[in-house]
Amino acid sequence: MTELGKILREAREAKGLSIDDVQELTKIQKRYLEAIEEGNYEILPGQFYVRAFIRQYAETVNVDVSNFLVEKPTVEDTEEGSSHVEEVKHEEIPTRSSKLKEPLGVNVKSSRVMDYLPKILIALLIIGICILIYVMFPTKDNDNNSANTNQSNANSEIEKPENNALDETNKDDEATNEETKDDVTQDEENQTEETTQKITVDSAEGKYTTVSLTGTDVFKLEVIGATGDVYLGIKNKAGSSLFAGMINKSKNQTFDFTDEEEVTLNIGATQAVELRINDEVFEFPVSPSESVHQYITIKNLKMNQ
Repeated sequence: MTELGKILREAREAKGLSIDDVQELTKIQKRYLEAIEEGNYEILPGQFYVRAFIRQYAETVNVDVSNFLVEKPTVEDTEEGSSHVEEVKHEEIPTRSSKLKEPLGVNVKSSRVMDYLPKILIALLIIGICILIYVMFPTKDNDNNSANTNQSNANSEIEKPENNALDETNKDDEATNEETKDDVTQDEENQTEETTQKITVDSAEGKYTTVSLTGTDVFKLEVIGATGDVYLGIKNKAGSSLFAGMINKSKNQTFDFTDEEEVTLNIGATQAVELRINDEVFEFPVSPSESVHQYITIKNLKMNQ
């Protein structure tokens, strides 16, 4: 194993990630990831992929490998391995002549713009003069419309008689509506008190835990990176992946699983994450100090009823 492969493996294990987890995050085949950790670069599909795969792997586990890429990865001292890495190290660098051509193209475009600039300025000046004339000399129709509007406003100002019977009726209706709203609000509060969610632990052994969620019609999960970065994978009862990625420190991700019968959480570092189910903090049945990497299955029993 090379020094670079050792650093990448230690960083992956520190985040509680398996090779399969890194494969799912990077979309790089598992055998290529293992080859990078072992320093066996000859089995990679092409010279370009050695450098690209290493950089993508390093970014996933938050490791800076720029120094290793400058010095090129270590391979066995054979003619095939040496030529393979030298070709990977090569990067296309723009030639001096290509760099000098770019400003010329910019100058040509700039000169074309300058040719049209006087015409554009003249057109804008004419439009501005027309607008100024229109504002300073309004038409007679505008004066007539303004006068008609003022007259309408004056006619609409009619004294409202005091003690209007219609007003009294409206006041009575408003009072009745307020009483009805108060009754509805009280009923809703009573229903809320009667319906209380409950999280029951069905089983907890090793790194596998199963719980049941009852007493609620919604299932919202909030995942918070409390003390560090953590990998999170989520699958439903059918095994379909609903989420796979990193939850960074001090960041949170919210999911709505109301329509799911069951979800399974693959948590890489339970000591660095906080879970909330419908705003209720979830306490891990198995302590993170006993098992850092855990699988939590949550059954939404409302869906099974």
